[in-house]
Amino acid sequence: MNFDFTLLLTAVGALTLATNVITEVLKRAAANFPAQITATIVAMVLTVGAFFAWAAAAQIAVRWYMIAGAVVAGFFVSYAAQFGFDKLKELILKYKENSHDLY
Repeated sequence: MNFDFTLLLTAVGALTLATNVITEVLKRAAANFPAQITATIVAMVLTVGAFFAWAAAAQIAVRWYMIAGAVVAGFFVSYAAQFGFDKLKELILKYKENSHDLY
């Protein structure tokens, strides 16, 4: 299985958009619950749910490290939903630049 970085960023973008929409709806329903916690919970549920749906559609046996990766991706989605996708993109590019300096 090949790793496609573009596909990952597209999935994070789509999940971020869905997280923003659902969080806005839930903010109006539960006005006294913190929006950051709501966004994190929504991002986790959507990301892990999307991962399991993808794994089932691709007929892939789910391993523990795949679930851990989905949870980490959920934090990326949550971060992008709260602070904007441009900020997440800056962090990813900074990480890629720093990793090239190591090798």
